[in-house]
Amino acid sequence: MLKKLLTLSLCCVMYSFAFAQSWTALTKEQEPVLTHTVNDTLSFPVFVVEDPSTKTLYYGTQLQTNVCNDQICLPIVVNLFWDLLGNYHHFSKEEDFHFTKFDHQYFDQKDYERLQGILIDSLSPLRDYDVEDLLDKDGKKYSLEIDAVTRPTSPLFSNVTVPGALYTVYTLWHIVNGPIKQELHALANQQYQKRQWQRYFAKSEVPVYQEYFLKHLEPTEVTKYKQEVINLLFAKDDFTPHYAIDVLEAEVLKDPNKYNPILKQLDRMKPHVITEIINSISAANEQTKSILTAFSTQEKASPKQKELIAKILNYEK
Repeated sequence: MLKKLLTLSLCCVMYSFAFAQSWTALTKEQEPVLTHTVNDTLSFPVFVVEDPSTKTLYYGTQLQTNVCNDQICLPIVVNLFWDLLGNYHHFSKEEDFHFTKFDHQYFDQKDYERLQGILIDSLSPLRDYDVEDLLDKDGKKYSLEIDAVTRPTSPLFSNVTVPGALYTVYTLWHIVNGPIKQELHALANQQYQKRQWQRYFAKSEVPVYQEYFLKHLEPTEVTKYKQEVINLLFAKDDFTPHYAIDVLEAEVLKDPNKYNPILKQLDRMKPHVITEIINSISAANEQTKSILTAFSTQEKASPKQKELIAKILNYEK
């Protein structure tokens, strides 16, 4: 049995989202789940929101704030979203609002995409520096909009910002990836059972939700959610099925009357999942042996799996 698995990282996961998704189009609870304060200067409420088009739940807020200290970019209005475990997910804006760069130039589509890629990277170098450290100490940029001079971003950090929008990127990154992540994760641990999110997590097709569901399943809940657990044996993620096997091993995989229906679907599973299931079952009956015999003749059956099946058929396991 696979007891220790690598932790699944979100850093490489990009989610599709609509940049122009309106805050008013979302279904929001009347009361916020928390109010978050940033550096004792900015506070904003966070709500559980639902996208009506997909029925997807998020923690979300509509934030209005200044992001510059040099008056060369305009205040920002942005909708920020985290998943239900507190990981930043995406941002959106109102259709008639535009993010601006140096000298009030509008973001283009590539700028928005670049911003999303930066914000979702929780390990960005932005976490380790003050914003002033990211500026070129020898360079100068002259504003045509106002009588002002500012310093450009240092070339060393050009890959972690949107050109001309360092303050916007830096401010938003520290908001979405700062202490609020821990607050929201702690909140999720409190709200998960209360809101009965078990089936939502299990059916979400989001690996971190599926893993959370399986790891937080109480022994008394296994029977209630048995079908959801079995369905996760076919999850697209490589690790999730192994967590499901861990849940099923104690009861389901020891009773052929319960696991034979699963064995009939071996050809739908990934090879490494098939191997672990065959290796985990016990007390095989005649139906079990018939199912495994039929599977062993299929092209999908690997030499290792055929070896395990032969041991079962020969009463060696």
